[in-house]
Amino acid sequence: MFILVVFSVLPEAAGAEGASLSIYPMTGSFTVGSTFDVSIFLNTGGENVNAVRVDLKFDPEKLQVVTPAKGLSAVGVWVFPPSFSNTKGEISLQGGFLGKGINTSEGLISVIVFEAIASGRTEVNFLDSSQVLVGEVEGVNILTSVNRGVYDIIPSPPKGPKIFSESHPDQNEWYKNNSPTFSWEKIEGVMGFSYKLDDDPFGEPDNTIDTESTSVSFDRVEDGILYFHLKAKKGEVWGGTSHFRVMIDTAPPLSFKPYSEPFSLTAGDYLLIYFASSDLLAGIDHYEVRIADLTDPEHITFSGWTRQDSPFRISTQNKGIFSVIIRAFDRAGNFQEEKIQVRVFSPPLVLVEGGGPN
Repeated sequence: MFILVVFSVLPEAAGAEGASLSIYPMTGSFTVGSTFDVSIFLNTGGENVNAVRVDLKFDPEKLQVVTPAKGLSAVGVWVFPPSFSNTKGEISLQGGFLGKGINTSEGLISVIVFEAIASGRTEVNFLDSSQVLVGEVEGVNILTSVNRGVYDIIPSPPKGPKIFSESHPDQNEWYKNNSPTFSWEKIEGVMGFSYKLDDDPFGEPDNTIDTESTSVSFDRVEDGILYFHLKAKKGEVWGGTSHFRVMIDTAPPLSFKPYSEPFSLTAGDYLLIYFASSDLLAGIDHYEVRIADLTDPEHITFSGWTRQDSPFRISTQNKGIFSVIIRAFDRAGNFQEEKIQVRVFSPPLVLVEGGGPN
């Protein structure tokens, strides 16, 4: 049965080796805006301990409590719910242990989550009101030693510079230009920049200054989806990394062969020309078609280019020799050109062949 212990400052038990409360980690460095865990451990010094009270003091101008009790705890029953004040900079934990108590050299009382809010050195200390009690009825305080946590809160690193590209301005568009140029904003107090271009979307440049300028160009880079990574050094601190994506495709769509069905002779008012290509990177964007009239070799005429989908319909009412020229464009602006030749006779008979001028 658990008996509520009234906490009071009492003399240490005669002959007791003494219990201790400790903070872990005792030291550490954390950036402004980050959170970190501080664990409270109990060493009962060989005694069966029935209750514990932990009162902590911290600097509320540098630290704020996110939660005063996190995760598993050796405490069987909290006498009062863990409480804290981010105004006063105080935390209070009061709990008891069931049965005959607890005998441990490293019992976890609680894990406290702090947020670092301002730079500088700061401490987390046990207050004199902290106690480790033995005895189920009249508790005797056997706490003889405590430590403290000393933490350095350092300024958060600057965010990564804002990147833009005049050669490849839209990160969601494909380009056939394989010599990208990148520029970025100038940041006051920055000593230099480190950058890297690779195919890793989360790539990180090393901690070596590559340039003090605010632009860089690359020549004839490989096709594919690439990422430009950039970070700045300000003082002795490297800032966060910015990323900029470029999508490059310099290769035209794959070669294709236009065709008609039936393949050779067709009767009717029109002929259907079928075509389809594919592209390994950017993908097909659209097709354009124009017709060359080859009936008079000395006076070849061309129609204008028009966007068309397959199948393309050509009339068989006009007699003569025609070349249907088809261009397949990928999303980067590269194109592959193919053609098919059509001879229209009277009465309407059509002979489909390959070839013809551009």
